[in-house]
Amino acid sequence: MLKNQGVRLPPQHSTSLGLVVFDISILQYSHNFIMPVDSPSGMATAPAPENDFDLSRLYVWVKALETKVNSLLRETDILKNDFLKKNNQLLRDMKLLNGEVLEIKHEHEKTLQKMDLVIKELQQTAGAEEVLTLRKYVDLWNPLHFATQRDVERAVEEKMAQNIKRVPASSR
Repeated sequence: MLKNQGVRLPPQHSTSLGLVVFDISILQYSHNFIMPVDSPSGMATAPAPENDFDLSRLYVWVKALETKVNSLLRETDILKNDFLKKNNQLLRDMKLLNGEVLEIKHEHEKTLQKMDLVIKELQQTAGAEEVLTLRKYVDLWNPLHFATQRDVERAVEEKMAQNIKRVPASSR
């Protein structure tokens, strides 16, 4: 008994790879035997007396399917290879990015250390209040009017020379 299920191929058309598929009506199957159905109602007709013709149509259909499967396998291989290439490239890019991030972290640590050093040095410098206090003392003492030891010695010698000239020779 034949089941009323089958596979209908579309009329002749080209695939994306340039393959041509032919319309060979409906194929119905019963148990392990496949036979073509020519009637539009889907009912199986008696096989034509020429087995070569039916077998040749079946052969063409099988070859078309084989070609289609092979092209799909090639496409999947291409997609798989592209995926692997892209995956490898992404892994390399990730390694580079990880290296760059690590380098940036090291630079950030160095910058933080330098900032800590600058802060410590700034803490050791005088504040505004201390500078104002020192300014008051400097203004009070007025160091521009200070004399050096040499200046004092010269002034003492000049005064002694003047005193010697004033004193008469008899009082010596």
